[in-house]
Amino acid sequence: MSVEETTMLAAIGDESFAKRTPVIRQLLYRPSAVFGLAVIAVLVVLLAFGPLLVPHPHTAQMISRRLEGPSADHWLGTDHLGRDLLSRLMIGTRVALGTAFPSVLAALLSGLVIGLVAGYAGGWLDNLILIAMDTLQAFPALLLALALMALLDPSINNVILVIAIAYTPGYARVVRAQVLSVKEEQFIEVERSLGAGHLRIALVHIVPNMLPPLLIMLAMDLPSAIATEAGLSFLGLGVRPPTPSWGTILSDGFERIRTTPWPVIGGSLALMITTLGFTLFGEALRDILDPRVSGSRRV
Repeated sequence: MSVEETTMLAAIGDESFAKRTPVIRQLLYRPSAVFGLAVIAVLVVLLAFGPLLVPHPHTAQMISRRLEGPSADHWLGTDHLGRDLLSRLMIGTRVALGTAFPSVLAALLSGLVIGLVAGYAGGWLDNLILIAMDTLQAFPALLLALALMALLDPSINNVILVIAIAYTPGYARVVRAQVLSVKEEQFIEVERSLGAGHLRIALVHIVPNMLPPLLIMLAMDLPSAIATEAGLSFLGLGVRPPTPSWGTILSDGFERIRTTPWPVIGGSLALMITTLGFTLFGEALRDILDPRVSGSRRV
């Protein structure tokens, strides 16, 4: 049996399994997806109930206990002002997710609208939008965010705006490609012949067909948005102290790394585990929603 035939059979088998089994149940069959779901669940709990779960107030300063290592009272030690690092990392989860979720969601919605307009309009408007999106996408997301933040005041709202602008072109291009491929299908022509308007065709027939790839992009972009926010805060262009952010914790830690490494270790672990969890979950979701990818990767 050739590789192509094996790939086709694997894809057919995965498609049959996907039709019989709900997505959540399929995710639970995959250890990587279970790990990702566990990480996301912990982050959501911290996002919702973080202030109630912290062992110490994250703003409480104890100068006499500054730069201490891990102990029974402070599991990850204290920072340069004697504040509990674990508590600040837990509260920093709210900053990370509270920035990443709205920014990526805003990028998805704006990219959806821009891509629909470009794909449907065609002609000079499509070319103009495509040039604008290509120009933005030519810059790495962090570099573009740095350039935009240099024009704005550091704040959470501005960070959300900047990340949304940086991630919009990717969604717009995906939506535009989907519109161009779907709008010429026969069932779309039938809808037009029955008198359906452009808005109905877009919302009822085109948008539902592009939701799976957009959801996969959303899951894969969340860790990148979290890292972008941390990078901006690390450089002093994001969240301002005393609001705890993983980026500011890392920045303060690197200034005193010769004295104690625990702020750097704690902030790095938080970013690493979060990024790994979202990435594994996004890859598992991609394999489930697009079984052909799963089959080809297994072969």
